[in-house]
Amino acid sequence: MAINTTPQPSTCLVLDPDGRGAVLQVTSVYNLDGETLAERLYEAYAMTTENNTELPDEITTETLMAALGEQIANCAEGWHTWANEPTQQAWDTVRPWAERQVRRLFPTLTWRVEPDRQFLPPNS
Repeated sequence: MAINTTPQPSTCLVLDPDGRGAVLQVTSVYNLDGETLAERLYEAYAMTTENNTELPDEITTETLMAALGEQIANCAEGWHTWANEPTQQAWDTVRPWAERQVRRLFPTLTWRVEPDRQFLPPNS
């Protein structure tokens, strides 16, 4: 059974923050287990190795939530892929880091709700 079965909440018209007119404001609700959350965090930070940027030792819950919000906003605008796909090195470096962050920030979160789901590394 899929974990993201929560119905989407209502949307409403609000003024664009830049005053350009009315826009829809959509609040997304997702049920994420630990593994899915780690995958989202990996996606947010995967290009750090490609850009020769250091991963932070630790992130805060606020940083994680901001990354999720940015991903959801990008998806709503139609951005679903990277300009360049992350490499195996990114998977080997960033994915374990993401898992450590999720386990540290949410120690009681169930790790895998869907036992048949697989996240595949690059070039799989």
